[in-house]
Amino acid sequence: MEPKEYVRKLNDISQKKLLLLNEILLFVRSQNEVIKGQRFEEMELLIREKQMRMDAVDKLDVQFAAYSSKLREMLSISSFEELPGYDLPGTKELKAVIERIHQKLKEIKVLDDENISLVKTEMKDVREQMSRTSNDKRIQGAYYPTLNSGTSYFFDEKK
Repeated sequence: MEPKEYVRKLNDISQKKLLLLNEILLFVRSQNEVIKGQRFEEMELLIREKQMRMDAVDKLDVQFAAYSSKLREMLSISSFEELPGYDLPGTKELKAVIERIHQKLKEIKVLDDENISLVKTEMKDVREQMSRTSNDKRIQGAYYPTLNSGTSYFFDEKK
């Protein structure tokens, strides 16, 4: 395979990755809305769908790494920063797509971090409610003990 074919393949892989990242961003936004609306029953489906896209991105990353290492080896370069010097068709497009991928990843990270903090806040609230409920049960048990839990006051003296 020639270097220009490797660049074309890298472009194709990057375009597919960008499409998947757009879908992941939509799922992360949906998760944000679900968390804010406290509709947690919908979260499982969103997480499952998002995970499928993330697995596909991982597979594309493996392909990208394989093709990029072959291209770097073929051209004897250490990074893609040296690629424009070879004047291969598609290098500018590749650089632009990779920049858009980095930007999309930053957007996903910001929203995902917000989702994590929202879930942690919700979990803290639930823990506090559970703690209060537990305390209420203990207090209720102290003031209103169950009737059958005490010992018998009658002794059998017929022996």
